[in-house]
Amino acid sequence: MSYISNEQTYYELLEVSPDAPQDEIHRAYQRAKETYSPDSPALYTMFTREEALELSKLIEEAYHVLSNKSKRRDYDLQLVGHSKLSPEELSNDSQVLQDGHEPTPKPQSKLSNDVPDGHKKTRFGSYQVKPEMEDAIENTMEWDGSFLRKVRVYKNISLEQLSAETKISRTYLKAVEDNNFDKLPARVFVRGFVVQLAKALSLDENKVAKSYMNMVK
Repeated sequence: MSYISNEQTYYELLEVSPDAPQDEIHRAYQRAKETYSPDSPALYTMFTREEALELSKLIEEAYHVLSNKSKRRDYDLQLVGHSKLSPEELSNDSQVLQDGHEPTPKPQSKLSNDVPDGHKKTRFGSYQVKPEMEDAIENTMEWDGSFLRKVRVYKNISLEQLSAETKISRTYLKAVEDNNFDKLPARVFVRGFVVQLAKALSLDENKVAKSYMNMVK
């Protein structure tokens, strides 16, 4: 039986490196299982119950393979054979995506109700309003990762703040912004990520998710 996915590896699904020890695999499994439990009320804003069940099934399948030394060894050989990973990559930690060059947001107080003239308030702080950018946000119909990044930087929000708010790893957020689909998990995950990202940026999540997922296809 082949366990190779066309969209992601089990290591990517559990967010661990290919040479992760068994105890780390177990911790990652527990974390993923808790995060994507179909019975979690917090998940309803990201996925339907059917989608959550599919995610839960994928997580169980990944752990079933990676927690068994024999199955994991066979799986690693399949990864190399399908060019998902090189032999060298299997013995090295996964590289962490680095931020591109962009302004570093100044620390903002969430508790402050004072918004300077010409500024708007977000859950993360405030930002200076630029009419041309507001018009672009209002009228854009095709949402890709580069424009999502542009909106995030415009609103003075860092990847760290988004990650803390949405519980999505910086690696995946960066991959969404880079339109790096090879680094993203299954499509059902991606849609949930984009919905959460759009909500955090105070955007129309339905319009953004539909546009982005059409591009993913």
